[in-house]
Amino acid sequence: MKLAIDDKIRCVIPKCRLGYSIIHNVRVGGTPSALTQEFLQLQNEVEKLYNLNILSSIPRILAVRSMYKKLEFDPSRYRPASEALVRRVLQKKGVYYINSAVDVNNYCSMKFLLPFGLYDLDHIHGDVHYRVAAQGQYINIAGNAVSTEGKPFLCDAQGVFGNPTSDSKRSAVTVSTQNLLSVVYADEEVDDADLQQILKFTADMMVRYNSGTVVKTQIVYA
Repeated sequence: MKLAIDDKIRCVIPKCRLGYSIIHNVRVGGTPSALTQEFLQLQNEVEKLYNLNILSSIPRILAVRSMYKKLEFDPSRYRPASEALVRRVLQKKGVYYINSAVDVNNYCSMKFLLPFGLYDLDHIHGDVHYRVAAQGQYINIAGNAVSTEGKPFLCDAQGVFGNPTSDSKRSAVTVSTQNLLSVVYADEEVDDADLQQILKFTADMMVRYNSGTVVKTQIVYA
């Protein structure tokens, strides 16, 4: 599998990058108590560091919002996954616990304030392109039909399957998943050294709670 950034995205965000890891032979299960405790600690830290009044002015949140706006993708209507997670915590709603893989993904998204995507690699077909999608729709993880037109998406031979806000049901990670594709949608403020560290931290944590072997980690440039 190859991953590339489309020319249209490259034109409006010349410094756009995607970081990704491929992890084989994972064992996804329920949320371990140790992971729950780590997540609770992170939520406590988020509540101490941020509040709703300043959230949109935090440099990394602001940078991700800027990335959305350059793609003509309204960050107030389609919130980046990272911002949505922090908002839930600050609104005292807490986070959803899904399974041992998705929860690691959400933990890292909240920790680093960047949109993360996690996909069942066996449900992805052919090479992957990050592009602005044409008219159409897809079924999101919640089972709702969502328009794709004009929105940035990861796409394979069968169509769209993920973006920085909402992923498709087709590629959702479940307890049956054996191979993972983890993607970080990097804003323009994250340098390569930081992105490499984020990728390593995420892959290490994913393996710690789901076993498996990291077979590839790479940064894709526009």
